[in-house]
Amino acid sequence: MKHIVIIVTLDTKSVEAAYLRDRILELGRQPLILDVGCGGMPKMEADVSAFDVAQAAGADLEALRGSRDRETATGAMIKGAVAKLTALIQAGAVEGLISIGGMSSAVMASSIYAEMPYRIPKLLLTTAASLPQANRFFGPSGVTVMHSLVEVGALNRLLMGELSRAAGAICGMVEGQSLVTQPLEVKPIIAMSTNGWVETPAQFLTDSLKDDYEIVRFHGTGLPEVVMEKLVEDDYFAAVIDLVPSSITNERFQGSRVSWPRRMEVAGEKGIPQVIAPSLVNTISRTRESSAALAEEMNTRKHYFMDSLRILLWLTEDELRDMAFIYAEKLNKATGPTKFLIPTKGWLNIETEGSEFYEPESVRAFINVLKERVKPEVDLIEVDANIDTIEFGKAVLMAFRQVTAS
Repeated sequence: MKHIVIIVTLDTKSVEAAYLRDRILELGRQPLILDVGCGGMPKMEADVSAFDVAQAAGADLEALRGSRDRETATGAMIKGAVAKLTALIQAGAVEGLISIGGMSSAVMASSIYAEMPYRIPKLLLTTAASLPQANRFFGPSGVTVMHSLVEVGALNRLLMGELSRAAGAICGMVEGQSLVTQPLEVKPIIAMSTNGWVETPAQFLTDSLKDDYEIVRFHGTGLPEVVMEKLVEDDYFAAVIDLVPSSITNERFQGSRVSWPRRMEVAGEKGIPQVIAPSLVNTISRTRESSAALAEEMNTRKHYFMDSLRILLWLTEDELRDMAFIYAEKLNKATGPTKFLIPTKGWLNIETEGSEFYEPESVRAFINVLKERVKPEVDLIEVDANIDTIEFGKAVLMAFRQVTAS
């Protein structure tokens, strides 16, 4: 039997968990309550008790309850919950996950969700959705955050409404997931990182490949790239077209589009075919909130205002040369067919000949380091075009045909 697992702290949310459980039952799904509370005695019985969760982490529940080290205690419960849920998932017993509560519950649930498979729908009902750090709740495994406008505590008619909506939402997500997992056609699936700066080649590639492949596009803003590469790890994709690996540059310069340390390594390590291009690799993405620090950078770097919230800042030639060492190190981890295509006439569509952003010398410096550092098995291809052109898209298409034919 498949279950919707309710992840909850029963020492504080027993009545609310019971109400949510009953609503899920009424909607024809089977709930299962997993207790991650370690602050006191639960007020109802769980299907997976807090004792079992702590034990799965190698911890003693009574010791956790008596500890003043809250971080260690919650860390143990997170670890135990991941272990218990992983076993349930491997047994085919989980079809959805839902958690309810405030900031502490949301932090625990999002940490647990991050370790769960993408294919399982995950819902987080929390009063903390409006807080500045709420973006951390989403994670790389596909999480839907629902904002509760009333405290998840002391059951009342407004909260019952919120919990009923949450029950309907997770049940609907489970129903929708059954449609997602039914392939309409048997086609290999290709992952593509993209953004508005490379829409021309991305659309050309999508149109050119759609008859033979299903294309899944991931926006190059950081977290979607982590999702892409975690799905690569899970063998979702037959190949990767990675047009926007610039989160590597952003990580080095603390930019706003940061993904994870393994960026541009996973497909190579898995040995699946990949074609890579350097959109935005020569820039840092920043928000325009910290005006003082930003003003200092703007005095020394070329910059471009994307809108009222975002700005791009260009690396110097020396910085880009240094970044080439990092990109080369990642490319050298590839064990499968890999091509890195470098447009020599600009890596953004505003880097056209005659514009203030056009810097062929910096591009050449980057290319020269790659040629020195990248192993022979990785094919470096220079393309005499701007990146956001059909011409470059055609070059990527040819490279893709070659790596998938080998």
